[in-house]
Amino acid sequence: MSAQSVTGARKTVRQFALAMVACLAVAGGAAVVAAQDSAPAGHQPSVAGDEWPVPTKSPAPTN
Repeated sequence: MSAQSVTGARKTVRQFALAMVACLAVAGGAAVVAAQDSAPAGHQPSVAGDEWPVPTKSPAPTN
């Protein structure tokens, strides 16, 4: 293997590592922002335990 080939391989590996670090930084930042945005803002009832008051129908007047 020539010295030029080794230097080219090192440059390629260095550029790949830099690109990978940049992508991980962006993905990590996006994950942090998404986690803060989707944090629960209080009690959020689930569909299975939905206990909202149901309106009752009153009988219509029969005049």
